[in-house]
Amino acid sequence: MWGFSELRPVQAEVVEAAMNGRDAVVVMPTGGGKSLCYQLPAILSQRLTVVVSPLIALMKDQVDALRVVGVEAAALNSSMDSEEEMETRAKVIRGELRLLYVSPERLLNSGTTDLLRAADNGQGVARFAVDEAHCISAWGHDFRPEFRQLGRIRSLFPGIPVQAFTATATPKVQRDIAIQLQMERPRKFVGVFDRPNLTYRVVAKDDAVRRTVEAVQRYPNEGVIVYCLSRKDTERIADGLTKLGIRAVAYHAGLPNAVRSKISEDFAQERANIIVATVAFGMGIDRANVRCVIHECMPKSMEGYQQETGRAGRDGMPSECVLLYNHGDIMRLKRLLTGGAQEYVAHQTHLLEEVRKFATSHQCRHQALSEYFGQEYDAGEDGCGACDVCLGGMQAVEGSTEIAHQILQSISQFSGSRGVAFWAGALSGSGRKTLAAKGADRVVGFGAFKNESAPRITGWIHQLLDLGLVFIDSEEYQTIGISEEGRAVLASAATVELVENAALIAPAKASRKSKTIEIEGTHPELFERLREWRREAAREREVPAYVIFHDATLMRISAVRPTTLASLGEISGVGSKQCSDFGKAVLAIVGEFLAEGLPADVRLAATAPVRREPPTVSEAYAVYFRKGMPVSEVAAINGTAPSTTWQRLADWVEVERPVGIDPWVTWEDQERVSKVLKTVDSERLKPVWEALDGQISYEIIRVCRAFFA
Repeated sequence: MWGFSELRPVQAEVVEAAMNGRDAVVVMPTGGGKSLCYQLPAILSQRLTVVVSPLIALMKDQVDALRVVGVEAAALNSSMDSEEEMETRAKVIRGELRLLYVSPERLLNSGTTDLLRAADNGQGVARFAVDEAHCISAWGHDFRPEFRQLGRIRSLFPGIPVQAFTATATPKVQRDIAIQLQMERPRKFVGVFDRPNLTYRVVAKDDAVRRTVEAVQRYPNEGVIVYCLSRKDTERIADGLTKLGIRAVAYHAGLPNAVRSKISEDFAQERANIIVATVAFGMGIDRANVRCVIHECMPKSMEGYQQETGRAGRDGMPSECVLLYNHGDIMRLKRLLTGGAQEYVAHQTHLLEEVRKFATSHQCRHQALSEYFGQEYDAGEDGCGACDVCLGGMQAVEGSTEIAHQILQSISQFSGSRGVAFWAGALSGSGRKTLAAKGADRVVGFGAFKNESAPRITGWIHQLLDLGLVFIDSEEYQTIGISEEGRAVLASAATVELVENAALIAPAKASRKSKTIEIEGTHPELFERLREWRREAAREREVPAYVIFHDATLMRISAVRPTTLASLGEISGVGSKQCSDFGKAVLAIVGEFLAEGLPADVRLAATAPVRREPPTVSEAYAVYFRKGMPVSEVAAINGTAPSTTWQRLADWVEVERPVGIDPWVTWEDQERVSKVLKTVDSERLKPVWEALDGQISYEIIRVCRAFFA
């Protein structure tokens, strides 16, 4: 139906749980195939699945995609007229729909609950799927109060299983989701958070427009999303790009609804490629071939960053994520938190600090992201090959110590408080009257860096803020002062290391751990011609372009160059309905190129088959764990790696709550880990591992955390 021959292992387990009527919390990265996990059970069981979704645009895209592959689906939302709604309700009652998409508010009004009880000729709903489920948790990055009411599903529809899906949720948020939805003995499924086809880069935000242009120019005629903090910023960056001849469109909540809808449709159907937007854009846009996501402002949390960057490369092809960073964004975001409840401000400040650590770290980005979400990642001696750190994109600033000492000395010897912009201007020797009026010419070291740009000096000062050598002296006026640590550095002439971005202009590539490969034999001209046809077909059907075919599928078609519907249907990504609806048009385009003498019906190079877990794998693990069998033996029986089996053990412990875990973890290790878990934030495993001096493995820590939680 979808043109794929097998499910990924985690997908298979989630589908199995759904078919068995189990509640579940499912965490899979963007592009990991979450939608299929609730769509396939609806088709296999031929019963109605209700999908709770927060955005109308998201509902529309999924309904459109399902209809293209021949699945009866519909939505109930405020964009429908009365006739459309009546027709949809009638289909629900007659049992003609397999999937129905609704918002949280619409789901729980009396009219909808009565409709769902009468669905499928009185059989009612088979299951509920809550998408973007992190929105239900106050500990998540995108909490929405209206999601809290979804806990009523259990009382309104007793005995009907509920599965929650999200791309980003720490263990704490996962537990909160299960509690809020009143789940009964839920299964937990966590996919691999790492996106090996993405290249991550953190770039100094010395000139936001210039840095954005550098990234955008690497992807001509490709989809790019630039995320900004405010409406004003989106317009400023979009205008800056446009003035340089790069067509870009600003998108924010201040635009009329009709304008926003037009921009979303143009982007989804590839009539517009570069969108400069606030972070709300993208949740409802399912364009699979976004090649670059740029954060012009620092994201508010690692969860938000993971979700937003996850909108790049959903088709599995190499794509890039660029974060423009300076310490000023930290201060800006903290100011927005003032006035909130103390607990909320503390939590959000903690999330910001995690992003700051990520941005200023010299650790492999893939490894840092994986470990934040509690998963191990071995970058190896050569690194991941797909982040600025491992690609050598960060280099030491020549004369770092002298530069740092000069800045610290200037600040320490000036009588008065001034902001970062003042110091950058003074040290560059700017002759602006506004600076002179504030005493710039009295600064010790005025013009010391006269050959450097103010943005570059600003970047150095922000690094000193990150290092704690200077501090924000006044939040209200954003002035800075030298810290005790900074004075100690001056007194001891200690070494200070400043870094900056090397000139990395190569397009993104997949990491060394990626299973993504370039499709050998792709014919560039034929591929582009197929993309042109896809845009036109999408426009005629008023659906996103990816709904017709993904880029990777078009690449395979251009490499195989099929001559019959049968050979076209054998290509991965081409479903039977797609072959029926679009096959003749595709073959006609391929035929034009075959007339030039290209070989036809080419066989693609075989790839190693992906081993599929047996359908009873979950119970197979459980049976052996209940017997207390060692992990090594369970791994051998099931044919899985020990690391995977340890993860399954941790999942089983959390779900089944056994009396003890001593068959796998010694009493001594249990006691040591238990003590640390009480004092260290256990959302991430690394701090626990470090508190234990690295003497207890991540696998054992994970099992203990599941047991003692």
